[in-house]
Amino acid sequence: VASSDQDVDVQYLAVSHTGVKLVRREKSLPTDYLKVVDFYNFEDIGEVSTIKSTALQLVMHTGGRVVVTTNKAASIRDLINQFSIEARSGQYEYARALADYSSRDDNALSFTTGEVIAVVQKEDAYTQRGWLYGIKDGNYGIFPADFVEKMSPKSIRREIKVISRITQSSPRQRASQTALNNITTESPEEDLTPISPIEEDYSPGGTWNLRNNRDSYDAGDTSDVSISAAKVSNDGKHPLLEFAMSYFRESNFDAIPQEGSIKDKKKKKKKNSKNDWTWKDQVELVKWTERMIENSLMRLEQVEMNKIALECFASIMRYMGDMALLKNQLDVDCALTILSYCYKFDDMKDEVYCQIMKQTTNNKSVVPDSCQKGWRLFSIIAAYFTCSDHLKPFLFKYLETAAYDKRRAYHGTALVCLHNLRKTFKYGGRKMAPSIEEITAITAGRNSKRQIYRLPGGTERVINTKSTTVVDDIVEDLCTVIGVTSLHEREEFSLYCIIEGQTFTRPLYKEQYILDVTTDLQKQGAIYYLIFCRSVWHYPLRLDNKLYIEVVFNQIAPDYLEGLLLVMPSEQIDQDVVYQVAKVAALLHKAADMDHVPTLKETKFLLPKPALSARDIKPPQWVNMVQGSWAEVQDMSASQAKAQVLQILSQWQLFGSSFFAVRRDSDPIEGSEHILALNKHGVHFLDLITHETILHYPFTEVISTRQMETEDGVLYLDMKCGNLMQQRISRIQTDQAVEIARLIKQYITIDQRTRGMTTEKEPGQESRSGSRMDKFM
Repeated sequence: VASSDQDVDVQYLAVSHTGVKLVRREKSLPTDYLKVVDFYNFEDIGEVSTIKSTALQLVMHTGGRVVVTTNKAASIRDLINQFSIEARSGQYEYARALADYSSRDDNALSFTTGEVIAVVQKEDAYTQRGWLYGIKDGNYGIFPADFVEKMSPKSIRREIKVISRITQSSPRQRASQTALNNITTESPEEDLTPISPIEEDYSPGGTWNLRNNRDSYDAGDTSDVSISAAKVSNDGKHPLLEFAMSYFRESNFDAIPQEGSIKDKKKKKKKNSKNDWTWKDQVELVKWTERMIENSLMRLEQVEMNKIALECFASIMRYMGDMALLKNQLDVDCALTILSYCYKFDDMKDEVYCQIMKQTTNNKSVVPDSCQKGWRLFSIIAAYFTCSDHLKPFLFKYLETAAYDKRRAYHGTALVCLHNLRKTFKYGGRKMAPSIEEITAITAGRNSKRQIYRLPGGTERVINTKSTTVVDDIVEDLCTVIGVTSLHEREEFSLYCIIEGQTFTRPLYKEQYILDVTTDLQKQGAIYYLIFCRSVWHYPLRLDNKLYIEVVFNQIAPDYLEGLLLVMPSEQIDQDVVYQVAKVAALLHKAADMDHVPTLKETKFLLPKPALSARDIKPPQWVNMVQGSWAEVQDMSASQAKAQVLQILSQWQLFGSSFFAVRRDSDPIEGSEHILALNKHGVHFLDLITHETILHYPFTEVISTRQMETEDGVLYLDMKCGNLMQQRISRIQTDQAVEIARLIKQYITIDQRTRGMTTEKEPGQESRSGSRMDKFM
């Protein structure tokens, strides 16, 4: 097949019981494999159709479309429909209507006699009272169970064509929906409209991907939220109203109703009663309003704060379309105004959260997408700010109630808000203002960016990166791909940023938000790459996973060929090491997928640089030894050759080291220029030529590190080593002080864990390891 989107290179379409994959072939030495460009679950696909006879169209429930050209469009369409029905066979039962049923209730599903309905398996208060949930013509709703009868397997097979279209919208419905606004307005009283819009992805560079992102949350996030949601008390009280009773302006509750109505007079008579209002009477205070409020919702003491609160509310209304934008103003400007005020004034965070809850409650706006845009603005705010401890339980209750009631129109977006808020409380919230591109994408319903991450060796992975995705999330995803699932082992991997024009890579901390990093770099106009690699080497190699081998091999090979792993006492190579170097050279030749004996010219590039200048072995001797080792390795696959290279080198004392060029200023007599090697055995200062260890500190002797910068901008790292009785400070001049200190801290953490030591202080007892770790923070 071929994609109609010029930005997406697709060569194959694959159909299986799991879904539909768009695939392309990645062919470059030494790899040749099929790469999945995009994947769609059958539950994501609303309709499959052909355009003429040479194009296949997949229409998503979100309104997004995927079009590919192929001469077998009709056959593929039928195949996808068949797989889709089989995939849903356990999800739905099917029933036939025995009589006509219609209702004015927005949540009801209407049908006529003889129509087929897909019955959704669900248990709640409605089903216990004899109602069922069903889907027909893409509409979802409830209906009485006694109006239908369950269909037999034989009847289902007869109606296969009808069933294949049962969850799709009717032609009339599809005509009334736009590609990006496939929603209905929120129902008046209970915010109960069945099918929710599913948030979509956005891609970099203005290329927007309209792919459904239903399964974008990992198991940890979902289970965490579900457990919390189960604790929410279903007491029928609106969370914002509960909060309002204690924290909103008193004037809001003491306002005297105007005369004229019988209802108002009855209220006046009850004025002196303790229960002079009810939830129903006061609920209007926390519902959507089409008019501008006169004062802040909460009690704000300063007059200036009240003015800012009103400006924030006006910005919310303008963003939602309930108030006209100012001249030359965009909805992006409204979102940035709100974020700016919340950054400057802590009091404004609770006020804004209350305002956005109010405007997304029982929204009756005549603007079709008012409520939808309100929820999307909610998701932006939730990615940036926490709230006070007073508001926190009510805010979470509001979101959890909306997110886990699938009858609500925007429960999908509410779940995004809830996910964002949880991440914000965990990691502190985004620090950089979002880019115009990001706000525009979220406003259009796309909640993740297709960000490229590189692996050592040049392989690229595209991961849907959300507003609240942090570095640790990406490291976890990529570790899973290479077969690393242990939490402790995962800590050995890191994400780095390579900025074109800069000498050193920049380590990213696990709590950093990915889009904060990329937004900042894009503002600077920098060309950058995010690369995933192993930074600490404590756990043994995993040679049972090809991608793991690829990642580690491509990290080790450059250091090996540069000669950093090779120790040469008196500039000579030990005889045992000579044979290993020759075999590794043959293996490297095979790892490049070569099938001929290495030539003299090729051998030169297969040996560590110092080996070529060794005085005791001449180049022809190296060629003979390498060619002699070829017979042992010529029948291996490239992956097997790489694995054996790692096995051989893992026995060398400097394997798994991170190398840094440093200058030691503390003892000029010993010579100032060194290579600093960090590995699981400790801190090593190496001779520049022979790579022999001149000075070594095991991590048990490293007490603390301290970074310094002189007025001239020269960076130093002070490393205090020794014990409680005797200590020594080694001052190192290096531009990579931050990375060295970070790696030392990681190794010490692992060292203490391995020896069963805690990094915390026991009650009433000084913990040496705890006090040491404090000094690395």
